[in-house]
Amino acid sequence: MAQIAVLQIKVVEGDGSVHPPGAHVARPLTVEVTDETGHPVAGAAVSFQLPPQGPSGLFSNGLRTDLVLTDASGHASIHSVQLNRNGGQFRIRITAVKEQARAGAISTQYIGENRDSALASAAKPAPVAAPETAAQPTPRVAAKSGEITPTTTKMGSGSHKKWIILAAIAAAAAGAAFVGVSRASASKSSSSTVPCSTACIGTPTITIGNP
Repeated sequence: MAQIAVLQIKVVEGDGSVHPPGAHVARPLTVEVTDETGHPVAGAAVSFQLPPQGPSGLFSNGLRTDLVLTDASGHASIHSVQLNRNGGQFRIRITAVKEQARAGAISTQYIGENRDSALASAAKPAPVAAPETAAQPTPRVAAKSGEITPTTTKMGSGSHKKWIILAAIAAAAAGAAFVGVSRASASKSSSSTVPCSTACIGTPTITIGNP
């Protein structure tokens, strides 16, 4: 037999299939391998590979990769796939090898009630977290003009009492000084004039301005 130089592979059954979520699918996909002249190639090794994440599943061997040899008609089929419940579109990568020749193909599959729902599930964007709201500072309330806070009122009352006490002290000091001056004047008058048995207090004179 002449050595095969070129391989050709195509999906003949199961491409574009829609499967229920979590379904166990028997014989979901069949491919045909031919040479450059279109004759079927028997004994070609065909590998099928499922996606590692997202919508996917496992073959009957418990792995995401399975290997099948083509029959006399050049056909190779996947016998069993256990799908997961992730809705959406996924692709099965197919590679055929015979001697030195190699060929590849991709089959598109869907998990969902129908193709539209599967595509919508795959295109659904991830939810965006709401941005955190910065804590608002507590506004300060300024006192209106003319208002008196309790602290101000207390200070005003104490200040008023303080001025009354100071005024009383000043008045007492002034009275004491006035009495002292009057007594000194009376003593001087008694030494130069006729003494009297009764204390005499003259009328003081207050001068305002330059003397």
